[in-house]
Amino acid sequence: GSPGVGKTSLISALAKASGHHLVRINLSEQTDISDLMGSDLPFSSENSNDDTSPSASFQWCDGVLLKAIKRGDWVLLDELNLASQSVLEGLNSCLDHRASVYIPELGETFNCP
Repeated sequence: GSPGVGKTSLISALAKASGHHLVRINLSEQTDISDLMGSDLPFSSENSNDDTSPSASFQWCDGVLLKAIKRGDWVLLDELNLASQSVLEGLNSCLDHRASVYIPELGETFNCP
C-alpha cells in the first residue's frame, strides 16, 4: 500500500489488542540473513585452567528474527521490497507451508508460530 496510510499502525493495534508482542524489523539492501537469524560471534571468556590469560572463542548469538520466533512474538517485516534476493530466499521456509527455519550452525529447526 501507499506510504503513510497506517499499515504498520494497524498491525501494532491488532497485536496490542490480542495481547501479542510485536517485533518490527526494518529491512534494507544492507540487511543480511545473519542479521535476522544469527551468527557465531567472537567473545572472550576466562580460561578455567589458567587464571592469567583469557581465551578467545566463538559463541552463537541469535538474530532479531530468531529471537522473536523463539518467544512466539508477532513479526512485522517492514520494507520487505528492499531486501536482497538472498534474504528473501532465507525467509522462504518461514513464510511457506513449512513454517519453520533450520539453523545449520545449531543443528535445530525452529517452528514459526
